[in-house]
Amino acid sequence: MRAALSGREIPLPGAEIGSVSFDPALSLTATTLTIAAVVLLVTLCVQVYSLWYLRDDPRRRSFQSTVTLFGAAMLLLVLSGDLVLSLVGWEVMGWCSYLLVGHDSGRAAARRAAHKAYLVTRAADIALVSGVALLVAGAGTTSLAGITEHWQSTGARLLGAPLVTWALLMVVVGVLGKAAQLPFSDWLPDAMEGPTPASALIHAATMVAAGTVLLAQLAPLLASATGARVLLGLSVSATMVLGALLAALQADVKRLLAWSTVSQVAIMLSPFALVGAGPQDHGAVGAGLAHMYGHALFKALLFLTLGWLATTAGGTAATRLTGAARRHPVALVSWALGLAALAGVPVLVGGVSKEHVVAVALASTRDAGRSGEPAWLPVLVLGALLLTVVLTAAYSARAFVVLAVGRRDEVARTRAVMPPAIVAVLVVLAAGTTLGAIAIWLGAFDPAGHASLLLLLLVTLLVLLGGAAGAWACLDRDPVGDGTGRASRLAAAGLHADRVYVAGVVVPVLALARLVRFVDDAVIGTYVRGAGWLVAGLGGAGEVAHRRSRPGSATLLVALALLLLLGATLVVLLTEPAASPGVLG
Repeated sequence: MRAALSGREIPLPGAEIGSVSFDPALSLTATTLTIAAVVLLVTLCVQVYSLWYLRDDPRRRSFQSTVTLFGAAMLLLVLSGDLVLSLVGWEVMGWCSYLLVGHDSGRAAARRAAHKAYLVTRAADIALVSGVALLVAGAGTTSLAGITEHWQSTGARLLGAPLVTWALLMVVVGVLGKAAQLPFSDWLPDAMEGPTPASALIHAATMVAAGTVLLAQLAPLLASATGARVLLGLSVSATMVLGALLAALQADVKRLLAWSTVSQVAIMLSPFALVGAGPQDHGAVGAGLAHMYGHALFKALLFLTLGWLATTAGGTAATRLTGAARRHPVALVSWALGLAALAGVPVLVGGVSKEHVVAVALASTRDAGRSGEPAWLPVLVLGALLLTVVLTAAYSARAFVVLAVGRRDEVARTRAVMPPAIVAVLVVLAAGTTLGAIAIWLGAFDPAGHASLLLLLLVTLLVLLGGAAGAWACLDRDPVGDGTGRASRLAAAGLHADRVYVAGVVVPVLALARLVRFVDDAVIGTYVRGAGWLVAGLGGAGEVAHRRSRPGSATLLVALALLLLLGATLVVLLTEPAASPGVLG
């Protein structure tokens, strides 16, 4: 099962921290090196693109430094053979995303989006850190190999199964938060307030895809944690369908790509909900990583193409972008290739990786119900995948019609000249999208998940069906839409998830804060103030008595106080029961 990530490890200097052995190492395999190469490629393309996109921004160097750190953190996670190193890369990416989304800090919308992304992902990370701490503390080592070996040993498997399940449940919650899956999905579309290069990096090669790598590293343990896989399966099944529906309803093309990322990340996480025990892996780990690899290429291509078109059109609203790609051959081809890969057209990298994911789900349905596994989970995931394939093809067709076809009167704009650096970036990513499937065919990922010809035909049919439905909808009515319809407003607001956050989190927290303040002021404060008043009163009375008393009166008062103290002592001594001789003897 760990075939996709097993291989040569390069140990790094470690240390003993209490009872835990810190054993950092780098894992160099065909899989990790392929993913690392894609991360480097996308990061390099984003850096080159930023030189043009932020050419007039005084904070461009700060932005590019953060991009470099972002890419380095993702590389650390991908190549890590140590769970603590993976956690370090994970947390650094969260901090970098906050800086990139809020880069234009002069705008309130950018600041709010950055705060929202940071708070939502940090809330989920509380669970992740807790799960990692349980796994490391129980195993006594931070090494991924050591953790897996310990928790899969006979004794630990019998005695620590509930602990592993709880730890993996918390890890899954952390992954769902970072990957923008339900119930944490609303932060990612709002993160579109960041510059387009930042969006390309966050959506394509880092951040939201990081959970795929972390689950692949822990796949051997995830296989035995049924509860964690059920939670993951329920979340990703709902998210991939909901994300595709919301993408289809967007009147802003950049938010369409954002919701498509939410849906596609759910697809790449879905095989991990079906990781089987023993040899019945069906290539789940490799399929998830393969789709992560393919998604990085075509989603970076789409975002960077859209970024250039948006600068020529003056915005990302569909009404502004109508026909924007029609007069720019490089942008038109790049947009078409990216959308075709997103839709799942065969041969392109997105189509091949998606077929592998569907193949895993289909194979898992044959083993449904064995060894106590929930029989309905593979069926649910497979059904969600097939429905999402159709919906994805439909909104991809709509996005192509909006930008590439348009109406003749709206296309008659001045033709902008694309800078050579941008042409080079788009050509490189387009070549990766077209030829990237070769790496999958050559076995860079787990070869057990190869799709059959029948499945290939089924997925192709679904893509054609969805694409035809999307094209027909565009011909039947205005494909652009002005965003004033009820469904479009709901989709633009993310189904008002902010209201759910307010009702489910903000209101209870504020109510608890008011209760604590009331108890502090009205209850505890009353006793404190009462004690203060008593001391002040006694002090005042003593001061008055001192001023008005004579020396003889003062002596009398002291004598009376001593007599009272002596009398109280005698009463206590006389009423105390005699000590038992047995106790002393």
